[in-house]
Amino acid sequence: MDNFGIEKAKKYIEQHNAFSDVNFSGPDANGVSTITASVKIGLPSKYLKAGITSTGVKAIESVKFLFPKTFPLQAPKIYLRDDFPRGFPHINSSEKEVSPCVYEGSVAELLQQSEWLNGLLNQLVDWLEKAASNDLLNYKQGWEPMRNDDSAGFIIYDTNLTLKAFEKNGPILTANIKFKIVEGKDGKIVANQLNNSEKTENCTFLCFLTPDIIGSYIPNPVRNLADLYSYGSSIGLPNLKVNIESIDEKYSNENWILLTLAVKRPCKLIGQDTNIEFLNYIIKKSKPRKGKKRVLPEISVKLLNHISQNSTILLRKLSGTKSPIDENKYIALVGCGSLGSKIGLHLARNGNSPFLCVDGDIFLPHNAARHGLFLAMSHNKADLLATAINNITKGMVDSSYSAFETDFGTSRIIIDSTASLAVRSFFIKNKNRPSVISTGLYHKGNSGIAFIEANNGRVMLCDLWAYFYNLSIENEFIRELLFSQQTSSIQIGQSCRSSTLVVSDARISQYASLFSEKIQDVLERGVPNSGQILQLEHNDNYSISSNIYNVDGQTNVCLSNRDELEVRVLDLVVKKISEQSKLKAPNETGGVLLGTIFPNTNIIVVSDILPPPTDSIETPSLFVLGIDGLETKIKCIEKRTHGKVTYLGTWHSHPHGGQASQTDKGTFKKLLFVRNYEPTVCLIWTPNGIIRV
Repeated sequence: MDNFGIEKAKKYIEQHNAFSDVNFSGPDANGVSTITASVKIGLPSKYLKAGITSTGVKAIESVKFLFPKTFPLQAPKIYLRDDFPRGFPHINSSEKEVSPCVYEGSVAELLQQSEWLNGLLNQLVDWLEKAASNDLLNYKQGWEPMRNDDSAGFIIYDTNLTLKAFEKNGPILTANIKFKIVEGKDGKIVANQLNNSEKTENCTFLCFLTPDIIGSYIPNPVRNLADLYSYGSSIGLPNLKVNIESIDEKYSNENWILLTLAVKRPCKLIGQDTNIEFLNYIIKKSKPRKGKKRVLPEISVKLLNHISQNSTILLRKLSGTKSPIDENKYIALVGCGSLGSKIGLHLARNGNSPFLCVDGDIFLPHNAARHGLFLAMSHNKADLLATAINNITKGMVDSSYSAFETDFGTSRIIIDSTASLAVRSFFIKNKNRPSVISTGLYHKGNSGIAFIEANNGRVMLCDLWAYFYNLSIENEFIRELLFSQQTSSIQIGQSCRSSTLVVSDARISQYASLFSEKIQDVLERGVPNSGQILQLEHNDNYSISSNIYNVDGQTNVCLSNRDELEVRVLDLVVKKISEQSKLKAPNETGGVLLGTIFPNTNIIVVSDILPPPTDSIETPSLFVLGIDGLETKIKCIEKRTHGKVTYLGTWHSHPHGGQASQTDKGTFKKLLFVRNYEPTVCLIWTPNGIIRV
C-alpha cells in the first residue's frame, strides 16, 4: 500500500470545492482503503427548493472511493448510494451499490495525467450534474449501450446475421449452434461461434426481440434465472421461463444455453447502423435431479459482452479502409513467399477482399525464417496463404500454382512479389490483364522497390524498368542498387542450397508494410494515370527514406507493319525529340536512340536520346549522323548499366512532314545489317507525330 498516495488522494478530495464530510478508513484485509464523502450537485433551478430532481438525483450525494493497494497505478472504484436511480446510461450493472462510468477510457490512465486525482473528481462531478439534468443521453449522438465493465467474458457472433434472421423468421430465434466455450484461468468466459473448430460444444442459442421500443435504462442486475425472468418481463418478454425450460428438456445433453435479448431502442446505437441493442447471457446448466427439472431459478446466469465476428466490415472499420470491395474482382497475389505473404496479410487485415493467391512452391523449414506464416511445413504456399487470409477476412479466397496458367481476367489488380524475371516477362508480354504492381528487395536487402503501372496501359512494367535503368546511367546509387550482387547461396540441407537474399524478417516486414500502404492507396484511389516507382531505403539510424519517380502516362507506342516487334517511346523521349526538332527547324536534325530490349517479349522501350555528334550534317533536306565520340559514349553507357541500356538505332526529323523516304528505308536496312539483325529502331519526327521507318 502506498500510504503517501492515499494521504495525497484524501487531501485532493478534501480540497475540492464540490466535496465535503471526507472520511477515511482502512486498509482492510485485502489492502483496500475507503474514503467516503458528500458531493454538492448543481441542480437545475426548478429543483433547488426540493433538493432532488424528478429523476431522483439529490443536491447532496454520498460517494465512496475504494482504493486498491496498487493505487495510484490502479484507479479507485467509485460507488454511489444503493438506492441511487439506475435509469441512466453509463452505469455498470450491480446488485447493490451503483457504479457510475464517469470516464470514457481507462481511469488508471487518467490518473497518470497532470491533473492526477482532480481529473477523476471533476469527471465524477460532471457525471452527477448531467444525471441531475437528465443530460447523460443525447439522442443526436445515438443510444449509449448499457455498461457492463464487470462482465463474465465475451460472446462472439455476427449481429447482422441475427438481425436478418429476425426479419426472416420472426422475433424468437432458436438455433443449435456449435460454439467454442473457454473458461480462462481468470474466470473469464469466451463463447466463440466457430463452425470449423474441432473443440466445440453444441449450445442452444436463444434470441428474443422485444415487441416494443424500450426508451429507458432498466436496471440489469441479472445474477440467476429468477433475475433473468424478472428482467425479461420488465422489457416485454414474459415467456423466457417457458422457452428456456423447453430448450433444456429438448437438448438435455448440452451443458450451456446462450441467451440474447435484442432490445429495440428509440434511436440507433452510437457508432452503429441499428437501433437494436443486444444483451447477452450464458447459462451453465445444473446437473439433473431425480424427478425435477435441471434448470432451476437459482442457477447462475452471467452477462457477456458482445464482440463482432471477424469480417471484412469489422476489419475495415478498425483499419480505416475506404476502398470499395468488388466481390467479382480479385486482388491477385503472385508470389506467396516472405515478401508476398506479408503484403497479402496486411491487405487482408485492412478488410480487402477477395484474393487470388498464386505460387507453385511448397513451404519448407527454412521458409519459417522470414515468411508471414509458420508451422505449416510441406504444404503449397498459395494454399497456406489463402487459408490464412480466409481465416482473417472470412471472404472468398482462391489459389493457383502457376502465373503462366492463371486467368487474371477476373482480377482488379495484380501484385507480383516473385522476383522472377520470367514472371516479369510474362506480364510485360501479356497486356490483356489488369495493372501490375511489382515489388522486390534489392541492394542486399537495403532497398525495396515497387513498380506501379498506370491505368489503361499508358505506362507498363517495361516502361518503368527502362526508365529506371536509364536513371542508373548518371545515378551511381541506383546503379549500385540494381546491379550489385543480390543473392547468396545458403545451405538449407545436406544436399540442398537456396539462392536467396540474406536479410532479416524484420527488414522484409518494414518494406512489406510500406508497400502495403501504397497498394492500399491504389486500391482506394484507383490505378494512377502515371506510372510510379516507389524506392525505399533502409538507413543506419533505423529509419526508412523513400523516393517516388513519376513516369508520365502519355507513352507513344509505335507498331511495326513488318514484324511482331513493338516499339514503345517514353514520353520524356518524345518531348526531347520534339524540342530538338523544333529548335533546329527548318533544318533536319537527329540523333541516337537509347533504351532497353526486353528478351522473350518482342518489346523495345526507347528511354533516352543522345544529341548528334559534332561532325553531324544538318540541312533543310538532309541529316547525316556523325560519329565523333559516339562509340565511346555508347560503350560507357552499356558498361554502366550492364547492357540494360543500349544503342537501339537512330532518329531524324522531317520538319515539313511526310513519310519515310526510300533513302530512310535504305539507311534502316544498312543499320540492321551492321547490327547483325539485332532489334533495331529508326524513328522520324514530323509535326504530326513520330513514325517508325
